[in-house]
Amino acid sequence: MTHVGYRCPNADCPERSKVYRSALADAQALPGFTFGLDIVALVGYLKLHHHQTVDEVHQNVNERLKDYQISMSRRNVLYLFEAYGALLKAATQNKSDPAFQDWLGQVRLDGGFLISIDGIQPDKGNETIYLVREVITGRLLHAQNVRTSDTETIKQVFSPVIALDVPVLGIISDAQQSIRDAIASIFPDIPHQTCQFHYLREAARPIFEVDRAMRAKMRKTLTEKLRPLRPQIERRMQSLAEVQTEEAHNERQQMQIIDSYVVAAQASCHVDGKLPFDFPGLEGYQALDALDQSLQQVKKEQKKEENQ
Repeated sequence: MTHVGYRCPNADCPERSKVYRSALADAQALPGFTFGLDIVALVGYLKLHHHQTVDEVHQNVNERLKDYQISMSRRNVLYLFEAYGALLKAATQNKSDPAFQDWLGQVRLDGGFLISIDGIQPDKGNETIYLVREVITGRLLHAQNVRTSDTETIKQVFSPVIALDVPVLGIISDAQQSIRDAIASIFPDIPHQTCQFHYLREAARPIFEVDRAMRAKMRKTLTEKLRPLRPQIERRMQSLAEVQTEEAHNERQQMQIIDSYVVAAQASCHVDGKLPFDFPGLEGYQALDALDQSLQQVKKEQKKEENQ
């Protein structure tokens, strides 16, 4: 989409120096950005809601862009997430918005709100963006980019929320030490709970490490056995390529099926897991078990045909 401004064509117009832009076009993308606000929002959603890594977000976004025959670089993902953070921060600064004030009034009538705080770092070495949300409604109360995450900085992050003058009924965080110390200092009598996602992720980490070690052993064992098979199958397929008999045709089909099983077995050992519940070793084992059941079924069908 090409978007340009325009001026009054009347040479005598006193406002001729003003440049007018389309508000509708401006709503599609931020100035100077290659991708629209829909992609900026998608990057932020995948990162914050689904807790995806930068590489996972990069892969996911490019998968969606594939239908349009375009792609983006990994660095662009970081750039768009920075823009998303800036938009979040800008959105929280408009406390005079009537809808926000109405919501705030209702929260006061309800006795206060539950808040959560979480820090997201797009990549190592980047600034961290801290988000403070109201838990029940999910409304963002404050967003702030910081270079350090010490206790005093976290206190500053809470300052705009305290300025709303609404009772805080409870707080949820990832139990980061500086956050815990800041909460203990600012809200000494307020219940503070560890985020269930972070809690379960850390609780599952020992099992995850054992599972990953199991996957590594499975991959080593299978790779040694499967690696020579595909070249053998390929050589056999080449030798049968010009043989125009029914037996050769049947054997080529068999070789293709065997090759598919080999590829599936190799792929089962390259599954990437994710804490807290997605265990790659277990998933790989289940995939191999499914392959084994499939092979057993093939043997049964083969025996039936031989008996007939």
